[in-house]
Amino acid sequence: MKRIKKYVLNKIAVSTLCLILLLLFSFFPSHENINIEVSENNTKKEKNEVYLLDNDNYVSKVIAYFDKTTIKDNIRNRLELLKNGSIEYDDFYPLIPQSTKILNIDVEKNSVYLNFSKDILTVNKYIEEKMIESIIYTLTEINGINEVYIKVENEPLKELPNSKKKLDYPLTRNYGINKEYNLNNFNDITKTTIYFIKETDENKYYVPVTKIMNSNQEKINIIISELKSIVNSQNNLYSYINNNLELLDYEEKDKTLSLTFNDFIYDNKTISNEVKESLCSSIFDNYNVNEIIFNTEKNKNILNLKR
Repeated sequence: MKRIKKYVLNKIAVSTLCLILLLLFSFFPSHENINIEVSENNTKKEKNEVYLLDNDNYVSKVIAYFDKTTIKDNIRNRLELLKNGSIEYDDFYPLIPQSTKILNIDVEKNSVYLNFSKDILTVNKYIEEKMIESIIYTLTEINGINEVYIKVENEPLKELPNSKKKLDYPLTRNYGINKEYNLNNFNDITKTTIYFIKETDENKYYVPVTKIMNSNQEKINIIISELKSIVNSQNNLYSYINNNLELLDYEEKDKTLSLTFNDFIYDNKTISNEVKESLCSSIFDNYNVNEIIFNTEKNKNILNLKR
C-alpha cells in the first residue's frame, strides 16, 4: 500500500513539474521562434550584378544588394549606382556623369527604354563606349531583359557623343565589353566574350572581355583556350582553369550544352566556384542555351547548371 501511495505521489509530482514547464515555455518563446520572428521583420535584400570601372580601366562585374522591389525601381537603383558609385566599392568608378538625371524608364516584354537628361552627353571621350557597355551589361543581368534602348531628352541616342560611333538598336550583349581586337583580315571574324578573374587585397571579381579575332573555331574551344592563355595574365586577367584541361567532346541540343572534359576539370576532387563561374558565364554569353552539363570520360552529369 505504501508503494502504491509513493508511486501516485511521484506521478503527481512529475505531472505538476511538466505543467509548470509548459507554462514557462508559453511565456518565454524558444530561441528558434525568436529568430524566425526577427528574420520575418527584416527587409530582404536582393543580389544584383552591376558593372563598374576598375583601376585597370576594365568594366567589371561586382555585386550590390538592394531592397526587393519592382523591376523599374531595380533598374533605377542600378543606374544610380552607375552614376554615383558605392562606398563598398571605392576602388571602382561610376561611368555615367553624376549630374545626369534619369527622366524615364519603361519596360516592355524583354526590352528596357531609358530616357536621360542631356548631361549624359558630357561623358569623357575615353570612357563613352565603356559607359554604354556598362549600361547594357548591368541591365541585361536582370532576368528577362535582353535589349536596351537609350534616349536623351526624348531623342534617340544614335551615336556616341564624342567619337560619333553609330549605335545600332537594339543594344544587346552582342555589343561586346572591354573589347580586344586581334584581326589580320575581314574573313572569319569571331566575337567571343570570356569572363576572367581579377583579385585585389579586398576584392575578387569577374571581368568579361570580348575577343574579336579571325577564327573558325567553335566558341567553346576559344573560351577554354583563352582561359588557359598566359597572355591574358600579362594584362592582370586570370583564370583558375588548369592548363592541362582538355575539352574532349561537346553537344548542343534542346537549349542544353553538354561538355565532356578530362579529369583536370577537378581541383581536389571538386570543381571550384571560380572555374564554374568563368566557364558558365562565358558560355551563357555566347550560346543561346539555358543549361550546361559537365561530364568527364568516367562520370556523367557531374554538374548541372541552369541560367
